[in-house]
Amino acid sequence: MFKSFLTFFLFLLLFSPAFAQNSWPDGSKLEGLRLVQRVENIHVYTSENAQMDSLSLAYLLDAKSYFDGLFGLDFPVAILFVSNAEWNSYAYYPPPGMPQAWAGNIFLGSDKSIVAMQAEQQLKNLPQAQLAELQSHFGEPLNLDLFYRHNVAIHELGHLYQFYEGFRGQRRWLQEVFATWAARAYQLQYQPKLAAATVAYARIGSGLHFPQIKHTSLDDFEALYLNGLGPQNYEWYQFQLFKKVVQLHEKFGEKGLIDLREFLVQTDVRTTEKMEDLLLRKTLEEKLGEEMTEWLLIWEF
Repeated sequence: MFKSFLTFFLFLLLFSPAFAQNSWPDGSKLEGLRLVQRVENIHVYTSENAQMDSLSLAYLLDAKSYFDGLFGLDFPVAILFVSNAEWNSYAYYPPPGMPQAWAGNIFLGSDKSIVAMQAEQQLKNLPQAQLAELQSHFGEPLNLDLFYRHNVAIHELGHLYQFYEGFRGQRRWLQEVFATWAARAYQLQYQPKLAAATVAYARIGSGLHFPQIKHTSLDDFEALYLNGLGPQNYEWYQFQLFKKVVQLHEKFGEKGLIDLREFLVQTDVRTTEKMEDLLLRKTLEEKLGEEMTEWLLIWEF
C-alpha cells in the first residue's frame, strides 16, 4: 500500500557521485533564482513562486555548524527553495519538494512534498496502534514534513561531507551508513524529538515492508542499488542501515563517525582500486579497528 509514496527512496541519496563535480556549489543551478539571504559562506535562494522556510533553514544551518566543527571542514553551501510547480525547472530530479543535494547545492521545497502528502494519506490505513504511535511523533493529522523534509535534508547535507573531498567510497552501503550516522549524531544532540520520530518511522516501516521484499544481501544492494531494487526494497535496506547506525553511535559515538568519514575519503575509488571483500575487511580493521569493523559488517539477512 506504500508503493506510490515510497518512490521517494529512489531519490534519497540519488546524488551519490556518478559524475565529476565541476564546481562547488554547482553554479549552473542558480540561474533564475533570487539570492535572499547570506550567512557567512551559506547562500539561500528562492525561485519566483517560492518562500524561504525558516524552520528548514534553521535545521540546516544548525546541522552545518555541528558538522563543520565535528569534521573540521567549512565549505560553501547553496540552499535553494523551489516551489512544487517550478521544481522540474530547477532541481536535479523529481519528485517535487523532496530534499536533494549535489555539488554543494541543497534543494528544498517551499511547499510540502508530493511524497509527504501521499504518505500522509496512505498511512491512515495503518493499524490503530501503529498510527497512534506515529501521531505521537508527527502530530494528528500526520505531518510527515518532519521526516520527508527535515530528516532527509540533514541526511543529504551529511553526504556532502564525504563528497566534498571524495568521489565514491568503496561500498555504497558504507556511504549510506555515514550520511545516516551523521544525521543521527546531530539529531541526538540537538533535535532529540526528530531523532525519536525517525526511530519510530524506521521500526514501523521496516516491519511493514519485510514480506514484500526480494533482495536482502549487501551484495544485492551494491549490484542493484536504486533502480534495480525498486522503491520498497531500497527503503527496507535504508531502514536496516539506520538500525545499524543506532547501534554504531551508541557503541562508538562521534569518534567512530569521524573515523568512518576519513576511511571513505582515504580509500576513495579515484585514488584506490575497488577492494574485494577480504581486503576491505582487512583495511577497515587497520583504519577503524577490529571491533568497529565487526559491527559494520554484521548483516543478519
